[in-house]
Amino acid sequence: MKLLTNIKNILLINIFIIFIISCNSETNNQISETNNPIILKGNIINPIGETVQITGPGLMEDGSFTANMQREVSLDNNNNFVDTINITGPSYYFFIHGRERFQLFLEPGNNLTIDLDARKFDESITFSGDGEKNNTFLKEKFLKEENDPIDIIQISKLEESDYINKIESILKSDLELIQKNKTLSSNYRKYANKNAKYNYLQLIQRYPLYHEYYAKKPAIISDSFMDPLNDIDYTDDTDYKLFPSFKQLVVYHYQNILEKSDNISEDLKKLNLSNSLLIKKDIVSQGVFMLSAGNERNKDIYNNIIELSKDFNDSDEIAMNAIDKLNSKYKALSKLEKGMKSPEFTDYENFNGGTTSLSDLKGKYVYIDVWATWCGPCIREIPDFKNLENKYKDKNIHFIGISIDDRMRPVYNYERWREMIIKRKIGGIQLFAEAAWNSKFTKAYGIDSIPRYILIDPEGNIVTGNAPRPSDPTLIDLFNSLDI
Repeated sequence: MKLLTNIKNILLINIFIIFIISCNSETNNQISETNNPIILKGNIINPIGETVQITGPGLMEDGSFTANMQREVSLDNNNNFVDTINITGPSYYFFIHGRERFQLFLEPGNNLTIDLDARKFDESITFSGDGEKNNTFLKEKFLKEENDPIDIIQISKLEESDYINKIESILKSDLELIQKNKTLSSNYRKYANKNAKYNYLQLIQRYPLYHEYYAKKPAIISDSFMDPLNDIDYTDDTDYKLFPSFKQLVVYHYQNILEKSDNISEDLKKLNLSNSLLIKKDIVSQGVFMLSAGNERNKDIYNNIIELSKDFNDSDEIAMNAIDKLNSKYKALSKLEKGMKSPEFTDYENFNGGTTSLSDLKGKYVYIDVWATWCGPCIREIPDFKNLENKYKDKNIHFIGISIDDRMRPVYNYERWREMIIKRKIGGIQLFAEAAWNSKFTKAYGIDSIPRYILIDPEGNIVTGNAPRPSDPTLIDLFNSLDI
């Protein structure tokens, strides 16, 4: 169960890193203001919406430095846009339009034009002006990787020596590609080399978890395997702001501490004593996702994350909001201990007609799958859910599916829920929650990611608010321990 949870959390972290909202409004003494702004302009054919967004490190209007500047620029009547960006040095940025995004590399003084067709997006992007060579290289590298991606599943199945050879060849290829292109700026060359090395370190960092997940057996690694990670400074605010790959290294590192460390406070001591407010705020924001019903580490995780927030400024709205969310979730989870009365759901629409409430199911154990039709991991569990339900069809247990699809959402909605149940022949008692994510039952269990599985006893009391998935063999062990 823990392995599957870790993989899920990594996926959440990748989303978290892209959309991370915390920002550092403190002035960084190591960075001076620039009088050489960027001019970014262009035209969009077949636009989706009326704006573009640019996110990344930059200066605020008051002169302070933010790690995650978020700018929104309106398109004019001819679908042109133009913006002036004050930054303190070269860095990676995201250019966003509609649901699409691509990465830019911008330097002070760039006067860059971006033209694209929103219907083709990545393939149609062209650059001109200062910064053209760097960003054309980035685009071509992205398209190459998209058309011929690294097969992380097959690579992760390799044993240590073959894995090291493979990822070293990937690093060598990336560095050679940068070296061969003589048109790149010296700044971009330096940043791209460093980013490639951080990508390599990520592959080192995640190998044990990924190998166990994809190869279905624990990784056997030598004592020196993790040595390349020893020199990383996980409190380095500067690289954290500038390199998305380093940010992922750092967040995963602290997530691993929160999930596995026998002494969280000791392992977080260096971060606690540092001035890395940005990293602290991001870990506090992520802490909401680290807490879950039935997790015996909740109190330890909560106390240590709160300790990270002791230096936050009360006027920092984002930081205070993160703390409020953390406090609210911890309070809610404190009511979900084993043996406590389970929160109720009432009159949920039943796929087979009528409505069903949790109280209707008393007298048997209740295994609940909270899912949605847009959730890939949820869909992958359906075959095991069906097998489980068939295996225990004459036992003292109900198998319940609760969809949190939004009734009116395009594509993934109420109709899609009904179609999927029919198409995949999903059994059990299939229910449709009111208010999707905001349903009382979902919020009461502190569910902020799916799939989530819950086991309730015949009297309506919680066995676990975070049960193993249907595909996890430990679920059968749990059922056996309860004589189901």
